[in-house]
Amino acid sequence: MADDRQVAGLAAGGPARRALLVASVAALPALLTACRGIQALGTPPPPPADVVTLRDAIEHETALVASYAAATASGGSAAQGGQAAALAAVLADHRQHLAQLSSRLVEPAARSSAAPTGAASRSRVNMTIAQLEHAEQAASDRLIAQLAGLPPALAQLFASIAASEATHVPYLRAAEQGR
Repeated sequence: MADDRQVAGLAAGGPARRALLVASVAALPALLTACRGIQALGTPPPPPADVVTLRDAIEHETALVASYAAATASGGSAAQGGQAAALAAVLADHRQHLAQLSSRLVEPAARSSAAPTGAASRSRVNMTIAQLEHAEQAASDRLIAQLAGLPPALAQLFASIAASEATHVPYLRAAEQGR
């Protein structure tokens, strides 16, 4: 019988229901603070140094891909005679490098690097073979200089790509002399 009175009291707005309403109103400021969501957490910390280095390597490799793609597509001075095949082969290497570097970078979906930025957007269409050779050597040197601060697996990838970039220089020179 006492249980029936308690149920009747709740249905009629008895003391238990009033206590629940008072508690809800008291909790409202805390609920509103929680609704600010991620803003309440502040700014996220900066990415680790190896992530910054990896992003930089991706940007530079994207620039090399864009440079070679432009050189092979333009049919200009960089792609005369048998050089076109050499440029296409090196472009394929750079696309593989970019794929390997990009596969190591795991980021939230909100950050999209679909459009090239920075160095990639500054690539020139009519790069000569000599300019491409210089870009290859610079890329190799830059990657080697960054090895010391990287985790072993990433350092191994950077060293492998740096070695490949360095081999492109004599390959391009041979293609240029074979005109």
